Amino acid sequence: MRRLLVSTASRGVEPGLSSREQRGARDMTSEPEDRELNFTTAECAHAALVVSLVGPIVPALAQALAPRTEVVLHNLTAMPNTIAAIGGAITGREVGGPPTDLGLRSFKEGQTDHWLRYSTELPDGLKMRSSSIYFHAPSGKPVACLCLNADITALHQAQEILAGLTATDMPGVEPGVAEPMETFADSIENLSEGVLSRAIEAVGVPVELMKKVHKYAVTEDLNRRGFFALRGAVDQAAHELGVSRHTIYNYLNELQGEHDGDM
Repeated sequence: MRRLLVSTASRGVEPGLSSREQRGARDMTSEPEDRELNFTTAECAHAALVVSLVGPIVPALAQALAPRTEVVLHNLTAMPNTIAAIGGAITGREVGGPPTDLGLRSFKEGQTDHWLRYSTELPDGLKMRSSSIYFHAPSGKPVACLCLNADITALHQAQEILAGLTATDMPGVEPGVAEPMETFADSIENLSEGVLSRAIEAVGVPVELMKKVHKYAVTEDLNRRGFFALRGAVDQAAHELGVSRHTIYNYLNELQGEHDGDM
């Protein structure tokens, strides 16, 4: 069975600890979420088959769906460098790049149903209509994903103009603007920084004023978002929250215990 490691950070223990304490530290650093990120040899082979069959037609598919449609094929067994093929690039990503934050969260949550016709937005304001179509191994586990991102900025602007011309709302009242469901990163570093900053913002307390309950909540949110599937995620979270990496592992073990208790 192939194992996808959640973090490549060193798992050494602090000097000066007794042998019993060292064994406890090693137990704390055994990432509880590793079990959720395993793919069997057969599942990896199925993903490779999908990439070999679908990958070559990705550029042609992007041309067929032109203008301004990006097609991206992800190999989920290669997490976090999932992009196996890309055509009609709109988001600035390349082969070997990471998934989006939505893709990462879907991977963590074991998403199996297709995501169709949802709205996404790039940092420069470009608006897209996206769909994520999963390929499943015979086991039922999703191992690859084909994503279609169509630039609908011009259509969206036309829609806003028409809405303005036909609006009967009272002046001075702005309708709420929904937060984009998905954001795009051109590197693993940018992806992890974005996921971490959104999790911290969601708690609503500055890091310097956070207590344990707040930092635990951030860790829980990061775990839900699939953040710890990224390399160095534990160290990065520990640095941003001002705690030790062992504290993060403790939080994750507590979360795993709560999850096991619900089963």
